[in-house]
Amino acid sequence: MRLRTVLNELPITASYIHDDELLEWDLIVSPEWNVGSKGVICLGPMADYLRDGASQNGDGIMLVYVQGELGEEYHKPPRNVVFVTGEISPSDFQEAFMRLVLKSGELAVRRETLFRCYLDSYDLRQFARRASEVIGNPVVITNTDHKVLATAGEIPSDRPDIAATVESGYVSQAVEDHLAESGILSSVRGSRHSVITTNVADNLRCVTSIIYHHRLEMGRFDAFEVTHEVTGIDLELIDYATSLAGLMIDRLGVAGKRVDMGSSVLADILAGKFEDRDAVREHLRIADVPLDCNYVLLRVVGQPGAGHDYYARVGQLVGDALSGSVWTIFGSAVIVLVSLGGAADGSFDGYESCERRILRDRHFMGALEHNDMRAFVSEPFSDAMQLRPRLKQCILLDEADALERDSNQRVVFFWEHRFQVVASVFKGLGYSDMLLDKRVVAMARYDREHGSSYLETAVMSVRFPGSPAEAAEALSVHRNTYFYRVNKIGELFKLDLKDGDDRLALSFTARVLEALGEDTVDAGALPETS
Repeated sequence: MRLRTVLNELPITASYIHDDELLEWDLIVSPEWNVGSKGVICLGPMADYLRDGASQNGDGIMLVYVQGELGEEYHKPPRNVVFVTGEISPSDFQEAFMRLVLKSGELAVRRETLFRCYLDSYDLRQFARRASEVIGNPVVITNTDHKVLATAGEIPSDRPDIAATVESGYVSQAVEDHLAESGILSSVRGSRHSVITTNVADNLRCVTSIIYHHRLEMGRFDAFEVTHEVTGIDLELIDYATSLAGLMIDRLGVAGKRVDMGSSVLADILAGKFEDRDAVREHLRIADVPLDCNYVLLRVVGQPGAGHDYYARVGQLVGDALSGSVWTIFGSAVIVLVSLGGAADGSFDGYESCERRILRDRHFMGALEHNDMRAFVSEPFSDAMQLRPRLKQCILLDEADALERDSNQRVVFFWEHRFQVVASVFKGLGYSDMLLDKRVVAMARYDREHGSSYLETAVMSVRFPGSPAEAAEALSVHRNTYFYRVNKIGELFKLDLKDGDDRLALSFTARVLEALGEDTVDAGALPETS
């Protein structure tokens, strides 16, 4: 039993110790008067202390009780002595102290039960359920993103704050602001142990404890005084359950972005858990994402077949490189939401600003290059509801194998490979033939069979509209040759290169053919030339 628990359980009005570090000492409560040794706390009268001094050895504690007031000369006792004051008689105090012997045994059993709960639990929900049974009150476990990882126990449905937290799956920013402004969080962080407070909105006493692991904050473990009154022993049990929750959160990798475990909020949005635009915006705000600006989504992939631990390291690397971004592991990749800044004003420079933001970031580009990773980038967007469709863009871009022609390309932008993606989607559905103007396909096949360059000539006529000289120069042919080919295109393939619709059909089909590859031209399913 910790010294803090001993003092909480005793009927005292004040305590005086050498330093606060002693409060965390784990001690055995001795049933013998004024007898103790290392790791033991025993009770002794002031008369014995004044005559013999502290009779404890090593790291034991002698507890000295004084009824009434204690002189100032005793306010700073020796390290192995604790002075306490109270209103009851010394004999009654001794009885209360001796009852701690039984309580310490009860505490040891419950601590052991909690540890077995931890060993037997395969996830946080199971651990929370079993821990709630041992603690005897409902509990809520959240991570650093304020996401509810687990709840257990009979949480009253008529308590608005708690009910809203359980229903939404997140602690609201208003509740977090209240805890911060009231000093509750700073008190818990400063003391490194649980603190009892009263939830004003719900008129309910609750215990707030911060989860730490390796001195990193991993979340919160909150218990609510519903079933029975919280005692000092309960506080020690909650602190122990909190430390076990930290081990489990670290093992499962769900601590949240504030400890480089990825953003729980972003993961939930991408999983479609928030369909309402206001809810998405509120949760992005919880994740410290700027609102009312332009964004872009990146899907960073690395070693094929790599697991969660690998991508957790990738996420930390990418998150450090792209300042102000949030990331999460989603499937076999790291998804990164990057703010480009600038509110939508009717104009559009998203492509250019995105390329500047990413390609000029030497830290990020170096991370991709040095670790053999690639980033597939969605189109820019300003509506937070577009997060999931933009993720689909990144996935389709990856599946389109847009890097086949240039395996050294580390960043692939959707808008530069739009036709490859469209072609890949239709090809996967077996409908690629629907995208192609058959006159253009016939032209490509004719060129293949006869060694001509009609398709290249037609493309140049679109690329250099109204400028035959530039088109001929690009083809490295004489102007007369260019005009001859243009006339033959109309004669052989019934394409009028002065007609806007024919020019559009030509340009689109040529790009799709390029994306589908040369085999498409040779495919037997496409029409033969006569």
